[in-house]
Order: sequence, then structure tokens, then C-alpha cells
Amino acid sequence: MNSLVNLIKFSQEEIRSFSESGAIKLNNLFTPEATDQLRKLTSNSRPREEFSKYSTDFEKLVYDIEQDITFKIYSSPNFKDTFKQLVPQGLTFTQSVGFELTPKKKGAAWHLDTITFSYIMPEDLGYILWIPLNPINTREQHGGIAYAPRKAYSGDSYFSLLYQLVKNGKVDEVCQLEDFKRSNFQYASQMEELALESCKIEHDFEVGDALLFDKYVWHKSCPLKEGVLPSRKAYVMRLISSHSHYSKIFLDGMYSLIRAAGEEPQTVFGYKALGHLKDGDPISEELIVRT
Repeated sequence: MNSLVNLIKFSQEEIRSFSESGAIKLNNLFTPEATDQLRKLTSNSRPREEFSKYSTDFEKLVYDIEQDITFKIYSSPNFKDTFKQLVPQGLTFTQSVGFELTPKKKGAAWHLDTITFSYIMPEDLGYILWIPLNPINTREQHGGIAYAPRKAYSGDSYFSLLYQLVKNGKVDEVCQLEDFKRSNFQYASQMEELALESCKIEHDFEVGDALLFDKYVWHKSCPLKEGVLPSRKAYVMRLISSHSHYSKIFLDGMYSLIRAAGEEPQTVFGYKALGHLKDGDPISEELIVRT
């Protein structure tokens, strides 16, 4: 399995920087064998029909496509030893997503993965491992990802705000607010967008590189310009701290909000894989139901 993942050793400065910013670029994390298999998996996956109409900002957006290659990657000693340096409490893999972006699609605007991580308590950390499967050159076609360091503008208070509204039974009142009707609560406001654009970071990536960031980091897609690449594929692994706890209250409330906004959740992972848990139960790899 070490033929899939290269071990990375971090300096104390890199670990400190990740702790402050919530994000770190991982150079040459994956071997060509790993990226070839992930590219094939992403290319061959198709979104479920009932969710396809909600994926219009991407050429392809497919949830829950993990297969043997995914499990071999996160079970690799090199994977565990690399991430243990950054997240000492350990990580539990939960879900994967495949993306394909073309010059005709804009991708996702500035957002936090509030729906993605609504099945854990707001103070529990979730992580996104973004793996580009094509080279990213910010000065040419781009098509990468932009993020704002957590120390510049963190999303932790927004998770707490949403949880307080849900926990205190304010979902119906929220749905009547003009702010809720006027804008999508999953995305940054216009004022926030101005701030995020002023402090954003964008990286070049070679195939094999990856970006790790936590759930409090605002991020967005960077459009793919016309050029040699007809599309840009990426594979995302979602992980949670091994000390995380299930929150059915948050999950139910967030799904009510997204439906009230006229959309349908594109994944039911929190119910399908964790629905047997009670509110506050710890989540471990052994308790996740995989089908």
C-alpha cells in the first residue's frame, strides 16, 4: 500500500503554520499509481440521477464513489504517519467526492462545507483532502482552488451560529428572514466575498500534490480557462477527527434549511452511514456503515 502514498516529514514551522491557517499544501503525497487509479475512478463515476440537477456548477459532481483504491490509500502506513503529524488525535475517513470542471462551468463560489459536516458537532474538526488529477497552473489555465487562511477569516463562528439556531428550534423563523430568502446560506455574503478575495491563497499543483484544509477554511473553485486541458478532474477525501461526536440535531436542522432554500441535499451520508447512532455518540471507523 505504500506504493500509493509517499511519506512526508513536516518541520515544526510547517505544523505550526497548519495549526494557525487550517490549510497546507502537500507536495508529492501520491504516487502515479494512486493518481492514475483515482482519475479512472472519477472518470468512470456517474452522479445519481436524483442529484444531477443540483450539480450544474460542475461538469461532474459525484458523491460516495470510494472503492478499494480509497481504502488502500487511507489505510496506508505512509498516509497515517503523514497526517498524524498534523492531526495527532488521528483521522477517520468518511466520504469521497469526484469533481470535473470545464471552461463552461464556474465551479463553487466561496463557501464552507456546513452541510458536509453537519453530522458532527460544530466544535469537532472535519478535514478536506483535495487531490487534483491534472496539473494546476495559476498563470495559465488555472482551474484550481482558492482558500482564505483561518487566521485571516475563520468559519468557526458560522458553524456555531447555525448550530445555535438549529438547537434552539429557530429553523422556521430563519426561513422567514429576508436574508435567508435573498441569498444562499451555504455561501459567503457579498461583503464576505470582498474580504475573502483580499486574503485568498492559490497554489500551483503537480499531479500527486494535494491540499489539506479543515472545515473552518473558506474556499472556492477557480474557473478553468480555455486551453490545452479540456477539463480538470479532482478527487476529494473527507475526514473527521477521531474524537468527533455524532449530531443528529445539527444534521436534521441543516437538511431542513437546505430543503427550505429549494434544494435537495446531494448526499445522505449522515443518515445512511451514521443513522444508527444517537446524538452525542462518538464516531469511529468501526461504526460507519459502508455499502
